[in-house]
Amino acid sequence: MSTEEDDLYDDEMQDSGIIGVVLPFATAIASLVLGVVVGLVLGFVLKPAQQVEIQVPRELTQAELEAACAPAVAEKAKDLEQAQEKVTKLSSDVVSKEAKVAELEAEMTKRSERGRAMVLELEKAKKELEETKAALVIAEEEKAQLVEELTLTEAKLEETEEQLEEQIVKTDLAKEDALTNKWYRFINDAQLEICEKGNRKKLGKCREGVQDHLMIDTTRDKFAHCVRSGQATPTVRILEKGESMPQFASYIDESDKITKDWYILLCDPTLPEAEGFLNEEHLPETEQ
Repeated sequence: MSTEEDDLYDDEMQDSGIIGVVLPFATAIASLVLGVVVGLVLGFVLKPAQQVEIQVPRELTQAELEAACAPAVAEKAKDLEQAQEKVTKLSSDVVSKEAKVAELEAEMTKRSERGRAMVLELEKAKKELEETKAALVIAEEEKAQLVEELTLTEAKLEETEEQLEEQIVKTDLAKEDALTNKWYRFINDAQLEICEKGNRKKLGKCREGVQDHLMIDTTRDKFAHCVRSGQATPTVRILEKGESMPQFASYIDESDKITKDWYILLCDPTLPEAEGFLNEEHLPETEQ
């Protein structure tokens, strides 16, 4: 026999010895416990039963039932009434609150729409404001430039007006100078027309006579009017036999042999004079 088999045999012999010692004790204890349990069961079964008296309640009448239940019914009815009132009030509150909520929602919708519209309008207004500010800046710059140009223009205008006034005076003086020259030319031409024959002494006396007859205020004024009104310049002519005196003509002096039959052909005295001429005081003074 090997060593391993010897060890296994020794172990089995040891276990068999332990079981042989413990088993009698375990059997005795189990028998004791079983006897106690059986005794208790037999004692409970063989004990005589106790008699229990059961009382059966009588039936209550309808009045007794109503009287007994009245307080509870009244309390429940009161509770039910209060509950109904609460339900009614809460239902009314619900309707009111729903209406309020609907109103607020509608108002919020309107405000939202108005808010969006106001935002757009505000943005538009801001944009227009910026554009207007920019236009104002440009307008102010243009205004400043125009003011500067106007100042220069006014200065030039004043200078031009001064020059114009000077020119007008010069022009008027030139016109009056031309009128004066025409007046003296008229006198000289009249002397040459009337005094064309004779010696120097006779011609000199004739010319002095013609000048004396012509250089009077009335003749001078009529002559100036003809020139200023743009009509023909007056001339002297002799009235031939058989001729009629022309309109607006007058004799120089019929009493003087030198100027007999000689007349001055003037112009229409009713026509207006042109503007720009100075008055007749600038013509040479005539002898009275």
